[in-house]
Amino acid sequence: GRKGAFGAVGQVRPSYLCCDGTVPRTKLPEVLAKVMEIGKKYDLPIGNVFHAGDGNLHPLIMFDERDPDEKKRVLKASSEILKLCADAGGTISGEHGVGLEKLRETSFIFCEQDLEFERAIKKAFDPNDIMNPGKMIPEAVCIQ
Repeated sequence: GRKGAFGAVGQVRPSYLCCDGTVPRTKLPEVLAKVMEIGKKYDLPIGNVFHAGDGNLHPLIMFDERDPDEKKRVLKASSEILKLCADAGGTISGEHGVGLEKLRETSFIFCEQDLEFERAIKKAFDPNDIMNPGKMIPEAVCIQ
């Protein structure tokens, strides 16, 4: 099943990066095919694990974290997959949030004006920036 897939990928490569994008269900076949193309482009195996009912994708990009080149390629592939989700009418995070991992990718779904508005709201509730500074909402220089 889906939950067993996460442990099974350890037989292929010692590490994996789990993406968490969401796409309209009607786009699943097209997006899944393109995810596999991205894996080929970066020479990385990808296991597609997803919730078909709600279009939530969890491509498991397998790599060896001891290989600096593979680490670079996995980050590029992950970003490209999230861009693919956004371009297909979806979003970059279905259920695991943005946090630090996807700060740069917020520009795929929000314009700078949206992010400025979010920063203003955060500042209203956290004027001293002590609650999770630098997380969830990127600084303007981060998305450029």
